Amino acid sequence: MQHPPALAGRVAPAALLAVAVVVTAAVPLAYDRWFYYWDDSAAAFTPGWRVIGQELLDGRWPALVPEMWAGGNVTAEALYGVYNPVLLAAAVLIALVPNLAVGITLVKMFFLAVLALGTYVLARQFGASRPMAFTAGYAMPFATYTLYFDASSWASGLIAFAWIPHVFWSVRASAHGRINPLWAIVFSALALTTGNPYGAVAVVVVYLAVAVELLRHRGPRALASMVVTGLSALLMSIVVYLPLAFTTGVSVRTASGVTNDGMLRPGLGDILDLSNPTRLPMIDSFGDPFLTMPVGYLAWFVVPLLPWMRWRTMRTSLAGASSLVVFFGVYAILLLGPSQLWLFRWPLRLLEYAQLPVIVVVAVVLSAGLERDRLRLRAGLTALLVGFQFHTAWSSVPEDLGYHATALGIVAALTALVLAVRTADARIHAAVFAAGTAVILALQTTLWFPGNYTVTPWFFPRQASFTADRFADRYVGNIFAIADTENIPLDQPRSQWGDLVFGNQWQAAGVDAVNSYAGISYADFVEALCLNYYGGVQCPDAVDRLERTAPGTTVSWIDALRLQTIVVQNSGPYGGPRAFDGLSPTDWTVIDGPIVTVARRTTALPFPDGRVSATAAGLEVQDDVTMSATRERLRYSGSGAVTFALLAWPGWSATVDGRPVEVDATSGGLLQIDLPAAVANGSTVDLAYTPPGQSLGVGAASAGAVLASAYSILWSVRRRRATPDVRPETVETAS
Repeated sequence: MQHPPALAGRVAPAALLAVAVVVTAAVPLAYDRWFYYWDDSAAAFTPGWRVIGQELLDGRWPALVPEMWAGGNVTAEALYGVYNPVLLAAAVLIALVPNLAVGITLVKMFFLAVLALGTYVLARQFGASRPMAFTAGYAMPFATYTLYFDASSWASGLIAFAWIPHVFWSVRASAHGRINPLWAIVFSALALTTGNPYGAVAVVVVYLAVAVELLRHRGPRALASMVVTGLSALLMSIVVYLPLAFTTGVSVRTASGVTNDGMLRPGLGDILDLSNPTRLPMIDSFGDPFLTMPVGYLAWFVVPLLPWMRWRTMRTSLAGASSLVVFFGVYAILLLGPSQLWLFRWPLRLLEYAQLPVIVVVAVVLSAGLERDRLRLRAGLTALLVGFQFHTAWSSVPEDLGYHATALGIVAALTALVLAVRTADARIHAAVFAAGTAVILALQTTLWFPGNYTVTPWFFPRQASFTADRFADRYVGNIFAIADTENIPLDQPRSQWGDLVFGNQWQAAGVDAVNSYAGISYADFVEALCLNYYGGVQCPDAVDRLERTAPGTTVSWIDALRLQTIVVQNSGPYGGPRAFDGLSPTDWTVIDGPIVTVARRTTALPFPDGRVSATAAGLEVQDDVTMSATRERLRYSGSGAVTFALLAWPGWSATVDGRPVEVDATSGGLLQIDLPAAVANGSTVDLAYTPPGQSLGVGAASAGAVLASAYSILWSVRRRRATPDVRPETVETAS
């Protein structure tokens, strides 16, 4: 039985670490309250999760959000994690918090703490002392790539990566029989169901790395437990990826093969640049020749202390760490690979995965203390390494000499302080490491590199009510906004947010806009209307496109989409106040404004309770009712094609009087059904959407859950029956 004092000693460092990470993560907000509400986090994830959370709070499962059009297939998008219980809870939280920036910041702080705790436990498992494991756990969330790209911008990347250290330690401990395999299954499933493909690959790499370690030390029979564990997690998670797999035929994400255009592809020097707080690497990124933050930075103490580390201790302390080597080796190869490999692009996204085993190894080696002999030689090597860091940072961007010199002085002073107390208790070392990490983080995020300007900052209004109040009475019904960020004055980037937004900000404000953030998108639809991934429209003839006949129908795109409001950005090349001269004045009213010109439909749409937008001659729709986001019912007489203001995502099915009929797509992507001749008193069409592959996925998940439960129970029974002479080794899951 665990004694309370010992338990407190195990829990206290982990609790302190979680608190320290959350408090430190708030430092960037002192300068920029938008820091965690940046790029895709602001345009896609935060407003998207807000919509999903609102659906859940209203008692609806968000399998599809038709009002988001090309971005509304949230199950096929996968990255929203609608099958992940933690992400569903996060979506509800974001829906409940009025300030969008605060909501997403709370979610990200939670996952930064999850990442820190996982790194801590992983380091402890490989033999690091508590102070050095604390150091590793504290440093990993604030590595520059993790902080500036994943935590600030690409939320899905942070969430997936945060679970990987937990997958690593739990799979390894389970494979060695130290903990119930249910832990490994749960953590693996949590990582896989985030929907992030890079997280899914990392889970596979973890299992591969641990398998190599088992084969090396225990032989093939030891793999049996890990096979059951991995199979259970895979079965429980496959439901996440089936909708994406069955939707790629209509999406824009169909690229495959191997190509290299240099985009976000680091060089060897960038990977090894682990302790340089100010070097901006020359990596191609979205039109810029270099990044706007020192993306290779991991922790300030790694490189300066290399000459002082007791590397010979690795022979014993890391004798069984072949899984770390394999994990690092796989990611080192991928990092230096081409810019696109099959569906995976931008190798820089893998940098943090390669850094994870590095910080763990550093923690283990530092646990043996620092060398105390050949002081002059070691001090000289340290001075050379620190000076070389300054030189490479200055060479990259000479204009930032002041930043580089300040960083040189701080790193040199911190290193000298560590060496001055090198014979002290390891807790003193950990305190210096943590203090230095916090100081450099503060300088990076408030003075030197206050934001990731490699990607789009947006600076959308943080209060959801700001846009909701301004749009509520102006943008009624289905709207289409013809606008693009390229037309906003560079010196006034936030000047149009009272009239326009982009991405999923429309839907978060309660507006049913055709524009949305679309990751997989619907290729034919967005091409026809010239929509880009964040819902912007760049084509000067955008209004003319709307007025053209929608393919497969006899009505314009305006009517095929059942548009009630059209918004044109006056600063764009779309015609400004004269853009709507072609609209009928009897059906539309035009309102001029300084930022936008708005056309509003004044005549009622047919079938106000449904989504029918066009019918063929000879077909009469008697009634049409939208029953839910995924169900529609209509009655008709005659025969012919009926078109709906819906995208024809795979997963839609229809019956006529209970008999299945084929669901088609127009060449513009709208859902269309060629209805057979109705019976004498009229026929009924039932239209329904189910994520493609859902039945298979739910069945697999059920089988995985049963397998996981059975195996967990079997393990527990066997463990209780065993009577070992020596108490089994445990993994410190909370120390």
